Amino acid sequence: MERDFVHQIVGVALLVRLLAITVALFGMVGEAITGPMLACVLVLSATSFSFLVYPSVARFVVHHPLAVVGDLLLTLTVVAALGVESPLVLATFSTALIMGLLFERRVAVLGAVAMVAGYLLIDVLQESAAGGFMITLGIPALYVALVAIGAVVRQAYERETVAARALVSAHKAVASADERARLAREMHDSLGKTLHGIAMAAEALPVWVDRDPARAVEYANRLAEASNQAAAEARTLLVRMRADEPDRPLAQVLAERCHQWAADTGVRCDFTTQGVVDLPTGVRYEVLAIVAEALENVSRHAHASRVAVHLTDEEGEVVVVVEDDGAGFVPEPDGRSPRHHFGLTGMRERAEQAGARLTVTSGPGRGTRVALAVSPVEVAPGVR
Repeated sequence: MERDFVHQIVGVALLVRLLAITVALFGMVGEAITGPMLACVLVLSATSFSFLVYPSVARFVVHHPLAVVGDLLLTLTVVAALGVESPLVLATFSTALIMGLLFERRVAVLGAVAMVAGYLLIDVLQESAAGGFMITLGIPALYVALVAIGAVVRQAYERETVAARALVSAHKAVASADERARLAREMHDSLGKTLHGIAMAAEALPVWVDRDPARAVEYANRLAEASNQAAAEARTLLVRMRADEPDRPLAQVLAERCHQWAADTGVRCDFTTQGVVDLPTGVRYEVLAIVAEALENVSRHAHASRVAVHLTDEEGEVVVVVEDDGAGFVPEPDGRSPRHHFGLTGMRERAEQAGARLTVTSGPGRGTRVALAVSPVEVAPGVR
């Protein structure tokens, strides 16, 4: 089991022991405190406090569960010293619970048998006058029940851990499938078309070499340009694949993106986030691409001194805002890119692909604000 969980549950069990000691002492008000009783109270309290107060002791017990065997011997010693009728027997119940929590089933069963056998042997040797069901059978039955409860808690936690790990593996598998589908879509939309054009031009080149050498040179130049374009598109795809790591939180990826952009451009970029859940892999890819395009527009055209990127959760939607204090511009009425520019058009197409709402607000001398709102639970029609 996880060490932190073990530490917590053993700590709770020992707190219960201290509470049991306190209750027992209140129950013995008016009775004489004997030397053995005082010694038992001090030893039980000291062992519990040492685990709770000193991390080194706690680490030793967690890493060496056989230390519980020493606690078992201490428990039987307390019972032998004070008798099975002493209220301080209540403080020994935590040992049974800890055995069930820390040991696998067979070892826990052996511990329960040893604890019950030791208790019954002490009861027989002391020939308790009170007897009764609780003394003779009740306390041993409680020991067994507490060991069983500890074992059930241990098994439940282990099953939960296995299920959690399986869920993480499933999420990773889904993320990998989404990543492959997204990469295939990107390659089809950009790199695939470029390579298809190169193939067609290469097929026509031998014909023009014989028929029209000048035209063949023109085709060769086009092939060279298209090859460079294909290489650039491949590099862009690889950069985007490395920039968006689906296993990492969106906020962390965005923060690093902003930090890297500020380092590359020398423009201050402040990133803030508040109460945000993550997005499906395909959607967050488009969101990151839109943010990257917005930052690219700032570095090319805005002449800004400061950029702020906000990631927030507003009324169940993930909202990403990129705003700068740059020169600004006059947006086109239809929201498309200004003439001879294509950045805003691409951003709107990506927003539609992700099922998001894109709002661009700007004006000469007033900077630019790009706001993107998307639901974390909806998957856009074009996103898989």
